[in-house]
Amino acid sequence: MPLVRISVPSHLAAEKVRVLADAAHDALVATCNVPLNERFQLVSRFAGADMFLDPTFPDVERSADASIVEITFLGGRTDDQKRSLYQEIVASAVASGFRPDDVMVALVENGPIDWSLGRGEAYEKHASA
Repeated sequence: MPLVRISVPSHLAAEKVRVLADAAHDALVATCNVPLNERFQLVSRFAGADMFLDPTFPDVERSADASIVEITFLGGRTDDQKRSLYQEIVASAVASGFRPDDVMVALVENGPIDWSLGRGEAYEKHASA
């Protein structure tokens, strides 16, 4: 069960933000064996003055539409799955109007003890069942 945080500039249309959210979820399902119904996403909008994104690091050209997809999930995916995940997210976003340089993806892996999905219970008891 991943938690996806999507940071976008405030001027992006809601439809374009939804495209990016759908791209992230669909890619997780296709490349990382995430069940379709396990969709947990948070979208944050930022004024241009509140997003400090280097426009050219490393050898990209970000525009004012640059957005970040942060995915926190349980460890265990292979490097190839991660590469495929990045590629799928960007390909879907580009097909819907994003520039490839405007989609940055960051992954954070952790373990079952690092989650409580409700009731104050550690997820580890569910993950081992």
